[in-house]
Amino acid sequence: MRFDPGVVDLGGTLAPPYDVISTEQRERLYARDLRNIVRIDYGRDEPGDRPGVVDRYTRAAGHLHAWLGLGVLRHDPHPAVYVADHEFTAADGSRRTRCGLYLRTPALPWDEAAVLPHERTLRGPKEDRLALMRATRMQTSAVFSLWDSAPGIDEAMAAATEREPDAEGTTEGEVGDEHHRLWVVDDPARLGAVLEALGPSRLYIADGHHRFETAATYAAERRAAEPGADAGADFGMTLLHLCAATDPSIEVLPTHRLVRPAPGVPDRVADLLDRLDGTFRADPAGSLAEAVDAARRHRDGEHALAVAGSDGAFLLRAPRRAGASPRAALDVSVLQELILERACGLDADAVAGGALGYTRGVEEAEESVAAGTAALAICLNGCTTAEIIAVSDARETMPQKSTYFYPKVPTGLVLSPL
Repeated sequence: MRFDPGVVDLGGTLAPPYDVISTEQRERLYARDLRNIVRIDYGRDEPGDRPGVVDRYTRAAGHLHAWLGLGVLRHDPHPAVYVADHEFTAADGSRRTRCGLYLRTPALPWDEAAVLPHERTLRGPKEDRLALMRATRMQTSAVFSLWDSAPGIDEAMAAATEREPDAEGTTEGEVGDEHHRLWVVDDPARLGAVLEALGPSRLYIADGHHRFETAATYAAERRAAEPGADAGADFGMTLLHLCAATDPSIEVLPTHRLVRPAPGVPDRVADLLDRLDGTFRADPAGSLAEAVDAARRHRDGEHALAVAGSDGAFLLRAPRRAGASPRAALDVSVLQELILERACGLDADAVAGGALGYTRGVEEAEESVAAGTAALAICLNGCTTAEIIAVSDARETMPQKSTYFYPKVPTGLVLSPL
């Protein structure tokens, strides 16, 4: 199912995934178009709501049924996959285009699924997504995933996009405008070529673990309630947005750590180094941004972190762990185990209690130290898709907030009825 571009402006109907939308951004999306998908996917609570009677989930179902009746949303009549081009401004300021595919795969528990995870999930978001699925019988937001190798897929996708797109629109992105183009691939020969190319590939979750797990839970619920349903019933499937893991337009941005002031927490990099017993070598830098640039240059050969405290900014370097597991070999694991847990004394309870802050901005990290709201700011290099795949293949999980895939896959380009 998708928005009819002959009825609505597609750009006005799309939204980011629910879990990155701020309250202010949700208000802007509400105001942008009365048919924006945010009203279904991430509706706001209203005064007088009564859970299960009148609430954001019942309103989501009401919007969905109304838009279907008005022709705002429509079912495509034939089996298809969907090719999507996503043009955006990269972190370095260049314009790039990431190409992907929408398709469905069985929604199953991780030990049975065709897609491998790399992180643990939290209970709250899954409860919210499950309530939405129950109310709407719709998967509104695709699970962003990667394929590792699919010989012939580039040619198959190119053949499917030789014509004008079936829909396109422009949205407000995190950095400038983003432009989306969508092709419906329902010609049997071209559809078959795409699926054949993907057949031998392994698939990996990039972003959307909560959504995948929720789809599997919902499928099991419906299967139990409808034991006579067809094995290929819609409710047993989950919607994926797939990209090549080697696509140069995939950006995995880091999330930097802000260590909050507290008794026993060092606020000088020199004191931090004393607690690390010579594990790291420190090189002074003129600013945290300079240390971040230096860390980027050293990332291939060493564990490299940029750290700022009351005594200035430094590049911290250590030899890469020999024989480490894929998880242990990550910079973010070294940060968590050696610096945060061992040197700063921040265990899981302390982190849950607010001992850490997070930011993707280097300037914000440095300003937090200057303002005294952070004792230390620690900046990372982003993980690579190869590292994520290695962790997934080893059936390990990465520390929380290890990855931030940019740009986010929009919600609303393709919806999956359940």
